[in-house]
Amino acid sequence: MVNTGGDRWPDRARQDYLKSIYLAGGGEAAKAADVARRLGVSRASVSKRVRELERGGLVERDKRGVALRLTAAGRRVAISVIRRHRIVETFLHGSLGVPLDRLHAEAERIEHAVSDDVAMRLERLMRYPELDPHGDAIPDARGRLVRVTDEPLSMATIGAVVQVSRIDDRVPAVVRALERAGVLPGAKMRVVARRAGETLLRIGTRVTPISAKASNAVRVRRVAQNAKRTVA
Repeated sequence: MVNTGGDRWPDRARQDYLKSIYLAGGGEAAKAADVARRLGVSRASVSKRVRELERGGLVERDKRGVALRLTAAGRRVAISVIRRHRIVETFLHGSLGVPLDRLHAEAERIEHAVSDDVAMRLERLMRYPELDPHGDAIPDARGRLVRVTDEPLSMATIGAVVQVSRIDDRVPAVVRALERAGVLPGAKMRVVARRAGETLLRIGTRVTPISAKASNAVRVRRVAQNAKRTVA
């Protein structure tokens, strides 16, 4: 949740809003309601801040005045913050052993204090990782971000063999549940069934149930048919 009051505006909160607009829309236009949910604030707060971002040339609305779209300048700021966040997460996890479920909150606090130069040095120290520990792509120093084609695990068909591409890192309890189940980036599994709000997954020889909330936090890619034997 973002506290948008007082000393956090305009610098840190502006970055938070631009990042949230980018992420809520997957890099495209985003609805104000989705931005409000990501930030944990009211629609009225979003409307107020968006007007300031519009005046600053960082955000624009679509023709209907509903969807929010970042300008080129706003997009640069958003991707810079996302880059620092994911580099910090990767360093905290790989070098300091910070648990997976704590990374997002820790990086949220640090991302605004880390300069682009320090982020680049951390990146070089870690030999230029392409993904953060949750499977999200790290933008490069020029702001280029690899687009990943995947789908929510909750949308995968029964019987499909899939590989986890990334997981939503914002809810610690969900991250812990996925970690216990072994549903982490790179893991391959078969979708066995859905029942009573749960998805049953076969990982190796083990069938594991995960909740609907956890399933919605997982993005997957289909695995080629000849790879089914590795998880069946």
